[in-house]
Amino acid sequence: MTLTGNFRSLSLVLFFAAATSLTGCGNTKDDTEQKERQWPVKVAQVSNSGTAGVRHFAGQVKAVQALDMSFQVAGKLGKFSMQEGQVISKGTVIAALDDRDYRRQVREAKVRVELLEKTLERQRSLAERKIISVQALDEAESNYDLAKVTLENAQQQLSYTTLRAPFDAIVTKRLVENHTNVKSGEGIVRLQDISEVRIQISVPENLLATMDRKQVDSVTATFEFLPGEEFALEYRELQAEANKVTQTYLVELGMPRPQQVQIYPGMTARVNLKLNAANGTLRIPLSAVQTNAEGAPFVWRINEEQRVTQTAVELGRTDGELVQVVSGLLADMQLVAAGGQHLYEGALVRNYLQRATVDAQAGL
Repeated sequence: MTLTGNFRSLSLVLFFAAATSLTGCGNTKDDTEQKERQWPVKVAQVSNSGTAGVRHFAGQVKAVQALDMSFQVAGKLGKFSMQEGQVISKGTVIAALDDRDYRRQVREAKVRVELLEKTLERQRSLAERKIISVQALDEAESNYDLAKVTLENAQQQLSYTTLRAPFDAIVTKRLVENHTNVKSGEGIVRLQDISEVRIQISVPENLLATMDRKQVDSVTATFEFLPGEEFALEYRELQAEANKVTQTYLVELGMPRPQQVQIYPGMTARVNLKLNAANGTLRIPLSAVQTNAEGAPFVWRINEEQRVTQTAVELGRTDGELVQVVSGLLADMQLVAAGGQHLYEGALVRNYLQRATVDAQAGL
């Protein structure tokens, strides 16, 4: 073989060796890229600590009721000195009409009653002596009774000329000025009942539907302008129609009005709902629960190899954040609390919160 032939043979050997080397490098890269994906999830643990849960709600103070006060008779205002923002107690005189005409009507009615009373006495005496008929006596008695009714009406009309507060209230708006001629039923002043403090909160439908009063340990209110003070609340009423946008229900709570503190409608409060502790009851985050195609609830349980298994569960009551587990899980099991929408049986997962902590410590 010539020198040229030897050179060509050597070149082919080197070419195939280089190609084989490159192919081997390519396979190593593919193996790295095909490494199994580890899904980042939020991890939670099945708890049976029995710790009482606490929920917080933003509340707003409202009046027990609000109404426009008016006279039941017409007349000219003779006394009206209420100021907007003034707090008044039940029975306080709000306004009074010039009552001279009404007092005169009462005097006239009294005079007529006295006259007819004397007339009736004479008629009775005459009737006993058979001088007048029974019909004439009946007519005298009827006139006397009608006169008494007229007097009662006049006295009632006179009482209507004074307007009093029907409850402890705050004057929110004057609707007319003093010395004004007002009609019967015309609003004079707007009052809000502050005999007690009422607080409204919006409660989610899932919490309202699954909770009963036996689960509630206490409900209290705190105010930013009263630091360190907490007030016990009691249930008053529920608006059974949900807000169409937020799907929440208005619950109204009440508390006695504190001494030497003015809490007005419109102020904000923080309402704290403390639930009873139930030892031995398993709870998991409501966010961990998913449903299969049949609508049955399940969770993704994480094993020691950090792989997930779909586990069917039977659920009990919820407070809107945690839900009771009746069967399917044991205490201290680890679950996927968030990020499980795309998981599948046997998927490999990692706690993204731990990864974030490591990255932060490494300065990444």
